[in-house]
Amino acid sequence: MAMVMATATDRRAGLSRLGPLAVLIGLGALGEHVGAQALRVQPEVESTVTVTNNASFTSRDQAQSDTIISVNPRLHVTSRGGRAAIEGTFGLEAVTYLNNAQDSIVRPRGSLSLRSQLVERLMYLDASVTADRISADPFAARPESATAFNDYTQMRYRFTPYVERELTPSLSLLARTDHIITRRVGSATGAASTEVARDSHEQEQTLRLAQRPQPFGWTAELTRQETRLRYSDQAILTQTAARAIGTYAVGPQLIVGVSVGRENNEYSLIDRSDSIVGVRFNWQPNERGEVNASLEKRFFGTGGDLEWRQRSPFLGFSIRANRMPVAQSGSHLFGAAGDNLVSLLDGVLTTRYPDPGQRSTAVNDLVRQLNLPGTLTGPVELYTSYAQLQDNVSATALFFGRLTTASATVFGRRRTRLADVEDVLAPASLSSDNLQYGVEIDVSRRLSPVLTADGGVRYTRIEGLGIRDGQASRDAAIRFGMTRIVSINTRVSAGLRYQTVSSSVTSPANEMAVVGALLHRF
Repeated sequence: MAMVMATATDRRAGLSRLGPLAVLIGLGALGEHVGAQALRVQPEVESTVTVTNNASFTSRDQAQSDTIISVNPRLHVTSRGGRAAIEGTFGLEAVTYLNNAQDSIVRPRGSLSLRSQLVERLMYLDASVTADRISADPFAARPESATAFNDYTQMRYRFTPYVERELTPSLSLLARTDHIITRRVGSATGAASTEVARDSHEQEQTLRLAQRPQPFGWTAELTRQETRLRYSDQAILTQTAARAIGTYAVGPQLIVGVSVGRENNEYSLIDRSDSIVGVRFNWQPNERGEVNASLEKRFFGTGGDLEWRQRSPFLGFSIRANRMPVAQSGSHLFGAAGDNLVSLLDGVLTTRYPDPGQRSTAVNDLVRQLNLPGTLTGPVELYTSYAQLQDNVSATALFFGRLTTASATVFGRRRTRLADVEDVLAPASLSSDNLQYGVEIDVSRRLSPVLTADGGVRYTRIEGLGIRDGQASRDAAIRFGMTRIVSINTRVSAGLRYQTVSSSVTSPANEMAVVGALLHRF
C-alpha cells in the first residue's frame, strides 16, 4: 500500500513539527548531563484501518462512506538514574482518507517528560512536551479512533525549575516557577464553529515556608498566576495571593488548619483586592489513601478544592472537585480535563512492583496488551479570552482483576463568566460559557493468555450558557472488539463501534464503523 501522503499545507507545516523532536533531544541530553542512566529507546508503529459509513458525521442524506488509514510511528523512551528520570512516547501520526472525505494530515502525537535533580536536595528541574488531540468544535461529534474530523493538535511545553530544601527536620522551603506554553499545530479541520484554540502562556510562581505540625505548625505562602494570549498585551487573568496557614496534627493521620490572607485579582479591566479566610483538612486513613480538602471565602464567593485518592492491589479510585477562577478553559496549571487511567493502574500495581521503573514498564505493557485507553473521557475544552468561574467534579475508578479489568468515570463541569465583572466585553467574546457532563465505562476480559475481549460505552452532553443558551449537543458511542497478542512484540485488534450525535447546533449524525489495528514494537 502506498505511503500516506499529506497535503501541501501539511508538508509545509511538517517542518515546524521538527520543534518537538528538538525538544526530545534536548531533554535527553539534559538527562544525561544530570547523571541519568543510558537512554532506552524502543521504536514502535501502530497502524489502523477504519471503514466508516459517515466519515464527516453529517446527516443521513449527506453521509459519505470512506476508508481511513492511520500510521503512527513513535519512540518509547525511558531512562532512570539517581538524579534524573526521562519517560514517554512520542512520534508522528499520518491520517489519510481514500475517498477524500477529509484532508490528509500529519501531526505529532504523544508526550515526554523529564524529572531531574540538578543540585542534590536543593535544585530541581521538571520539563515536558505533549501533543494533544483537541476537538475543534465542542458541539460536533468526538470520533473514537484516529481521524481528521473535528480535530486539531495542541502542543504544550512545560518548564518548571524549583528549589526545595529541608532547612531543619521540620522546616522546609519551596521556591517554584511553572511555565506552560501552548501552541496550535496546523489548522482545525471539519469544524463549523469559530471556537478555536488560543496560543497562550500560563505561569505560576510559588514561594512557601512550612513548619511541619508537632502538633502545631504553620505555613507562609506567596503565589502568583497569570495567563496571557500569545498576541495580547493584556493578561486574561492575574491572581496574586499571600496566605498564612496555621495547622494542628490531631493525630498521626489527621491534620486540620485555618488560613487567612489577602489577594489581588486583575481581569476584564477590573483590579480588586480582597481578604481570604478558610479551613483545610488532610487525612491519611491508611498508607494507600489520602484526602486533601480546602474551603475559602474569596472575592467571587466560596471556593476550594477536594481530592480523594485510594488504592488497593485490585482497586483504585479518585474523586476530585473544585471551584475556582480560571483564565483558559483548558488551563493546564490545574491538570488535564480527562482522568488518567495510567496513573490509577500505576497506583494499583504499587504493591506488586515497588520499584517505579519496573512498575512503569508493567503498566505500559498492560495498556498495550489489553488495548486500554490512556485517558478517559472528560469535558471538551472551549478556549476563551475572558476570565471564568469553574465548578468541577469528577470520579474515576479502576478494577484490575486476574482476568477482568474495568474502569468507569463520571464528570460534570460548569464554566460561567467570572462573577461581578462589569459589562466591558463584547457579547461575541462571551461565547464559551457552558455546562458539560458525561460518563464512560470500559471493560476488558482475558479469554486466554493471548486473546482479550473489550467493550465500552460513552455518553457526553454539552449545553451552552449565557448568549449560547439553548445550544446543546449529545454524543453517545458504544464499541466492542477483540485483541490478540501475536508475539511478544506484536498486537492485532479488530472491533465495531456505533456513534450517534444529536445537536441543536450541528446536523444530527449516526456512524457505524469497523476498525482494525496493528501495533508492533521493534
